[in-house]
Amino acid sequence: MRGDIYKLRDWLIENDCKHVAMESTGVYWKPIYDILEELDDITIYVVNAQHMRNIPGRKTDIKDAEWIAELFRYGLLENSFIPSKEVRELSEYVRYYKKLNEDKAHQITRIEKFLQTHGFKLSSVITDIVGLSGKKILNRLADKGSITFLEVSALISKRIKKSPEEISYALNGSLSINERKLLKKMLTFLDTLERELEELKELIFEVAEPFKESIELLSTIPGLDILSSLYVLGEIGDNMDSFPSAAHISSWAGLSPRNNESAGKKKSQKIMPGNSYIKSILCQCAWAATRTRNTRIARWFWSHQGKIGQKKSVIAVARKLLVYIYYILKTKSPYDSALDCVAKNSG
Repeated sequence: MRGDIYKLRDWLIENDCKHVAMESTGVYWKPIYDILEELDDITIYVVNAQHMRNIPGRKTDIKDAEWIAELFRYGLLENSFIPSKEVRELSEYVRYYKKLNEDKAHQITRIEKFLQTHGFKLSSVITDIVGLSGKKILNRLADKGSITFLEVSALISKRIKKSPEEISYALNGSLSINERKLLKKMLTFLDTLERELEELKELIFEVAEPFKESIELLSTIPGLDILSSLYVLGEIGDNMDSFPSAAHISSWAGLSPRNNESAGKKKSQKIMPGNSYIKSILCQCAWAATRTRNTRIARWFWSHQGKIGQKKSVIAVARKLLVYIYYILKTKSPYDSALDCVAKNSG
């Protein structure tokens, strides 16, 4: 309980404890860290349990705590990277936004599956079934259960490539009363998610106000926009002093290959485990960067993906993006093509 954590804090102060080391187990370390962080005279170490290589037989929490304390006294523990309070607050917002976006994608998939089940091939004639034209058609189906050629002609936008004849042919069918009720529920929930996402985005920009300059700098990188820059800053912050080099932050993010070599043979080059959030974000940005025009990073991808494979090439591009991010936040200067050489030569 939180009251017990305050008692722990008071007990540490009474016993003149200046250092605290604890495992980063799930989210259970966070409330303790938040309370102890307020004390300037206590240094907090949050350590990865895998780094301690605990010996057999120590399977109780008390003995684990004694073991952590002993390792700390001998200087054998390495402190994990913990962002500042502002960055952690931004992280909670952007991670929740990302989760809602995933829920929205799942809901669209459910609607598409429902339509396919009842013989409506809307996705075959309209790319975005929940776009402006798609939403109008879906609402008409939810209200009436069927749609005519004239109604399709009136509802679709001029930007739709397929003709009204093709679209009405793909929607030739009808829904029963119960099926219409279910479709209406699905559309209502989708509207709720979209409304929540818009409101949450406004809150995110308010929370991210202290990082406005850094967001603008990161947005100059090919493949990154304002939203993806917010995602990145929510994971690593804008202070790169915690990472001695670009290689360190690449390893922390899990975008560096394993160093598994024996007798001159490389046994495995799989990437290391790291921060799954930043890794997934950078991989998405990497795909976007490969589709930019007249950029060195896109040319590198298309020249290598045939040799080493598409997935490995995307990971390599994601690592290059992280190197760009590191040096841009370090120097507080926008993206420049000269960074391509830095990314190529960095270890």
